[in-house]
Amino acid sequence: MKGRILLVDDNEEFLDSTKDVLDDEGYDIVTATSGEEGIELAGTQTFDVILMDIKMPGMNGVESFIEMKRRNPKVKVIMVTAYSVEDLMRQAVDKGVFAVLSKPLDMDRLFRTIEDAKKDGKSGLVLVVDDDKEICNNFVDILGKRGYEVIAAYDGEEAVAKAKSNSFDILLLDMNLPLLNGLEVYRRIKTMQPNIVTIIVSGHTQEMDSLIMQALKENAYTFLKKPVNMEQLLGLVEDNRSGLRKNTYHKPGDDRP
Repeated sequence: MKGRILLVDDNEEFLDSTKDVLDDEGYDIVTATSGEEGIELAGTQTFDVILMDIKMPGMNGVESFIEMKRRNPKVKVIMVTAYSVEDLMRQAVDKGVFAVLSKPLDMDRLFRTIEDAKKDGKSGLVLVVDDDKEICNNFVDILGKRGYEVIAAYDGEEAVAKAKSNSFDILLLDMNLPLLNGLEVYRRIKTMQPNIVTIIVSGHTQEMDSLIMQALKENAYTFLKKPVNMEQLLGLVEDNRSGLRKNTYHKPGDDRP
């Protein structure tokens, strides 16, 4: 079995035909004919992906997605629509749906999108490294509430050890660390995980200036000063998560010390 998919659409003919195609591809399919039913099923069962119509009577797809996401921040939803509903489509994207596809569905594209959605976040861990436990735990709490899976380390050696046993896609790294400084931590983890995206943070910009500049020269993504603007940080993390998923991320202008 390739995975479990919840199909939500008030058009039963579409449900039946799409279910048959996905059944043939090896997916386990559950169907719902309304947003309300979809929310109930998503709350009591586990699905790899939810494929949901954007325009339905009662709760539309966006409203249903928002409620699903409130209950489970990691829910993966692909929206489908046969209508020109730009406002709903824009709202869906803004709220974090994985993709929006047009009916009639291009099945090859649907299969690719489903597999991309299944993979999204599975190895997408964030490693937060800071010897100030209060700051570190604050990052973990805020990122966790946004649906990210976060692991914390409080010194350089612990960070390197965790990178040996976990695959991370984002590293949030303080430069001023005990045992190993941030630049050495960055180099060791980058050697093990070349595609990791590193966001450097530091409240000691003068003392750490040379280390920060060298890390940026060695392709660290960017630098943020403490106290960190959390909305800016969340924007960078989300941009990189989306970019890595699509293989399109680019470095911003460096926020150098």
